[in-house]
Amino acid sequence: MEYKASLDLLAKAITAGVIILLSVIGYQNVNALMDSNGESSILLIHGFGLLFIVLVLGITFIFSPQKYSLTNDSFIIHRIAGDVKIKLNEILEVRLLTKDEMNKTIRTFGVGGLFGYFGKFYNSKLGHQHFYASKRENRTLILLKNDKKIIVTPDELNLADAINSKIIRS
Repeated sequence: MEYKASLDLLAKAITAGVIILLSVIGYQNVNALMDSNGESSILLIHGFGLLFIVLVLGITFIFSPQKYSLTNDSFIIHRIAGDVKIKLNEILEVRLLTKDEMNKTIRTFGVGGLFGYFGKFYNSKLGHQHFYASKRENRTLILLKNDKKIIVTPDELNLADAINSKIIRS
């Protein structure tokens, strides 16, 4: 079964704002390159500026969660850069998180709004977590037997129940 991972309003706004900002900067870089008359320092600076813009947008997009799916033996987080596959027999617990459990969560190495919320995060209640989220609601904790904590945010709230029912049967 597939579960959607649509962006929330804040992630949409951040994504749109960053794309607009980087487009304006990119446009200025292109104009500067066209007016450079072959001057190498201008070519290098503005060429690297354009490369940086493409890399930021490209890398964040390919690592963002696109959707989730549940098979008979795995839970899969679909990303363009490659799926994250979690075997059901590796899962200890799956449950929805409360707002209180997510208070004061900080991003330690990840993305906080551009195409979603993904990467490594931390808070004092749950410790280190790996986010593969597209929104700030419907946060679902997948606790693995090796104590790794994965946070996903499917559009449908029944994902935790669906995984738990498959874990119990296997």
